[in-house]
Amino acid sequence: MDFTLPSSNSGLFNIPQLAEDGTNWITYKERMLTAIGARGLMRYADGRAVKPVPYKFDETKKEHQKTDGTVATETEVEELDKKIDEYYQKDSLVKQQIFSTITDRVLLRVQRLDGASAVWTEICKIH
Repeated sequence: MDFTLPSSNSGLFNIPQLAEDGTNWITYKERMLTAIGARGLMRYADGRAVKPVPYKFDETKKEHQKTDGTVATETEVEELDKKIDEYYQKDSLVKQQIFSTITDRVLLRVQRLDGASAVWTEICKIH
């Protein structure tokens, strides 16, 4: 029997769909949070993940500026871009896990919310 956990690049966990009337909310919520936690992504659902802020780009000077006004090196820009990409990838993975298990009606209600945490919070309010 294989007890290895899926990597963060593997497919989503199979969680039964949330019923339209929410009758399975208690078990759905537990399964969803367990799946998100098993992926090491709980902070994206509970709001603890902090979205990195990109450096300001000065169009006239064609350079990236840090919050303290100094110029960011190319290496610093690339490192920050990697952190931003990683944030969006992980946040999107949590949103996709949620989106794949809710009805279209609920999806239409939450799709424009900013981030997985906001989506999850709204679904919790609905049910």
